Amino acid sequence: MRQVLPVPQRVMAVVLSVLFVFCPFAAYAAGEADAAADPVLLPIIMYHEVKPDKPGKDAIQPWEFEADLKWLADNGYTTIVMADLIAYVRDGTPLPEKPIILSFDDGYYNNYVYVLPLLQQYSARIVLSLLGRNTDDFTEWPSKSIDYAHVTWDQLNEMLDTGLVEVQNHSYNLHAYTSERHGCMQNRGESDAAYAELLRADLQRLQDELTEHTGRTPDTFAYPYGKYGDLTDTVLRDMGFQATLTCDWGVNRITRDPACLYRLGRICRSHNQSLQSVLQRAMKATA
Repeated sequence: MRQVLPVPQRVMAVVLSVLFVFCPFAAYAAGEADAAADPVLLPIIMYHEVKPDKPGKDAIQPWEFEADLKWLADNGYTTIVMADLIAYVRDGTPLPEKPIILSFDDGYYNNYVYVLPLLQQYSARIVLSLLGRNTDDFTEWPSKSIDYAHVTWDQLNEMLDTGLVEVQNHSYNLHAYTSERHGCMQNRGESDAAYAELLRADLQRLQDELTEHTGRTPDTFAYPYGKYGDLTDTVLRDMGFQATLTCDWGVNRITRDPACLYRLGRICRSHNQSLQSVLQRAMKATA
């Protein structure tokens, strides 16, 4: 004899059956809509040195950096760091309406002297990609040369403690352009195994030192001189790096696909080229 459910239970059974049929479709449709959403346009500005004298391609003056920060604030941009970007791509954590990343390579002492106070004044944030050997050397033999010194571990921690600076990996000792090697590129004739071992050892040394000295473990790698290869990226992914920064020019189209976090382009900020002009040119080229 077929059991007849009371009315409330029959209603619930119908509701559950409808949900069973349509919820998978709804979840699938939501996923499709998310994947098809318009990408976020993200400019990443590449800086190196900020100092009063000897400006050039990789060095601007403090007043120029302050002008950049003021222009960004006046035009509705919000500075973010790699943690924000990765959280958006992987977890869906919202980004501000007009995000931008200010990235500084190498870890120069003049960043500590001139950049940090301006960040505090304008409540802006930067990504600082560190060279491990230079920080070790200048920690052991400190210098206050604005032209060549790099930050010490204590100075780096002071920067990190403000909450306005995020530290990332720029290699321990592969930032060199010599007959022996060009950045972290694989040499002609070098075996894949030998290259992977060298790259992994160098990057892991800086990962370990940053964890030891700062309690932070980078998730992003900035290629020295912007040079990379397929095996470079294979090693980086195997080591757990979730994003990479190149010197390739352009604005990035950010989606929810983690693959978009690798080989991110950047826009070099040079002396006598306003941020407004270089950014507008890059955004126009991307449109």
